[in-house]
Amino acid sequence: MSAPAENHRHARRHDEGAKEDQRLSGQRDRDRILYTSAFQRLAGVTQVVGPLEGYVFHNRLTHTLEVAQIARRLAEKLKADHGGLVEELGGLDPDVVEAASMAHDLGHPPFGHIAEEELDRLARDHNLPDGFEGNAQSFRILVRLTAHRDRYKGLNLTRATLNAVLKYPWKRDIDDPRRQNKRYRKYGYYRSDEADFRFAREGFTEEGKKSLEAEVMDYADAVAYSVHDLDDFYRAGLIPLDRLIPTERGRTPRELDAFLGRWVARGRVTEDVLAERREQLESFLASLPVRDPYTGTFDQRALLRTCTSNLIKEFVFAARLEPERGVGDRLQIDPALQFNIEFLHGLVEDYVIINPRLGTQQHGQRQVIRNLFEVYLEAVRERDRALVPPLFHRELDEAADGAEGPPHPSQVRLAVDIVAGFTDNQALGMHRRLLGVSPGSVTELLHG
Repeated sequence: MSAPAENHRHARRHDEGAKEDQRLSGQRDRDRILYTSAFQRLAGVTQVVGPLEGYVFHNRLTHTLEVAQIARRLAEKLKADHGGLVEELGGLDPDVVEAASMAHDLGHPPFGHIAEEELDRLARDHNLPDGFEGNAQSFRILVRLTAHRDRYKGLNLTRATLNAVLKYPWKRDIDDPRRQNKRYRKYGYYRSDEADFRFAREGFTEEGKKSLEAEVMDYADAVAYSVHDLDDFYRAGLIPLDRLIPTERGRTPRELDAFLGRWVARGRVTEDVLAERREQLESFLASLPVRDPYTGTFDQRALLRTCTSNLIKEFVFAARLEPERGVGDRLQIDPALQFNIEFLHGLVEDYVIINPRLGTQQHGQRQVIRNLFEVYLEAVRERDRALVPPLFHRELDEAADGAEGPPHPSQVRLAVDIVAGFTDNQALGMHRRLLGVSPGSVTELLHG
């Protein structure tokens, strides 16, 4: 069956020999991502707290599915509301947006951001200047590490989808001596994957600017984790949402004042902005149907589900398109609602991410990542095929040879790829196995 006609400006793939079917190119990309082990792995990867916790939190897979759903609906809404402007801005394909949303977190390592920081430090300390970054790793998985056909590496996605994955369409600025600018901390691809980056961006002449589809995916990501993390951690008793709501008499709760003071002290918001938005923020909080600590009754759960659904709807309807204006985003958000999203992010950071109980876990997780990296870097340098997982043997054959002197960047990159590809449980199990704490089983699938 021949494929339907489509006008997408970036439907080309590296390898055009694949047999066509009834699907549009963006739909084929989405389906390829869905069936990868890299996508399935996300069920075992930390979102904020680990999937091994007894309480049911979002993991990377459930988060990703929600991002994809929000992003697709937002893309459909924007096309319906701004049809002519969408075409003027280069088009907006809901299939491509959904595919990119499903791929955007593939590169997150086990244990979440704490492992991202540790892998970045380890890589830079071992002669790999562009280190590690979850977004760049996602791009690398799509173009190099994931198996789909034996005649090429990666998934052979269209340049439209690859471009939509690029929230940060630049490589790391390793020459910045301050190491504080955005292009040092966040970037979309590694130097070793530059040819694929150039393929993805061919025909997209605005250097450093996201495609419209990437803008939609990025905003959907922010909406999903602001709302669903709030849901998770209010139910778990970590975010005291009931103590943040202003009283009916208009009194500001002490808990809210204390949080806002910490939010300012950490530099996440200025005093001036907070003063400007304070009344609006309290009105937003008062509109939330939360007055008591969460106990898990049916009525309370239903009310909370209605609340999160309404928040997502409100945030989606806050988005609109604007004509091209220099370097700014074409997707514009009502400033009041953007502030509310940032406030919700701030709650999760304050009550969960920098919680001392999570900090003790993270100390151990850093040690696990450190030990695994050292073992695998040595195995790569010694070309030890018994230790290097078979999934990476082709990369091992292509990496530089030799165990003398400083490690070659290709050796370091491969060690990083191996460690970053574990789930939380695999990383812990492999750590115990390699250190002799637990022998494991010969029937275990160790990677991929």
